Amino acid sequence: MPVDRPSALTGTPASSLVAATMCRQVALMDKKLKKKVLQQVPYGAYIVGTKAEDGGDHLMFGTWLMQTSFKPPLVAFAFSADSRTLANVRRSKAFAVSFLADGMDSLAESVLDGSFDTVKTERTSAGLPVVRGGAGWIECNSLEVLNRGDHRVVLAEVVDAGAGKGKPLRLDALGWHYGG
Repeated sequence: MPVDRPSALTGTPASSLVAATMCRQVALMDKKLKKKVLQQVPYGAYIVGTKAEDGGDHLMFGTWLMQTSFKPPLVAFAFSADSRTLANVRRSKAFAVSFLADGMDSLAESVLDGSFDTVKTERTSAGLPVVRGGAGWIECNSLEVLNRGDHRVVLAEVVDAGAGKGKPLRLDALGWHYGG
């Protein structure tokens, strides 16, 4: 087991010195440059489908998805800490992610505007809503939630998937940025 030994120079534990140095580095970072660089991270355009507490469908536009493991197939998705979708995921332990296809720009805008009734959906085997005509979808079971920062990262196992047609829509094709 590692031992946190005091620094010979100050008598302060070495980990405290590292943390203090990191805090100074963050404070000195050029915030505009950081934002510009982080906005270059490529993101997809996704619709997350969950079941609300009353049993109705709930849809959310999202961007922060990544695969984290092959065996078992795991993904991580970041949800705003105060989102209804995250509350649904915490309660039900399940969500589906639809990959929007090129040309589905207006559907993305409809979901952002809260016009869920205009979005045509189908059901996964577990009854979760997925977008009809998308590039594909995955159904996920939540395993863990990381409670750090202004978003919560949900680690989930992919338990089902469906292929669609078309190429996945990227966030930058919409002219939108969510990062920085």
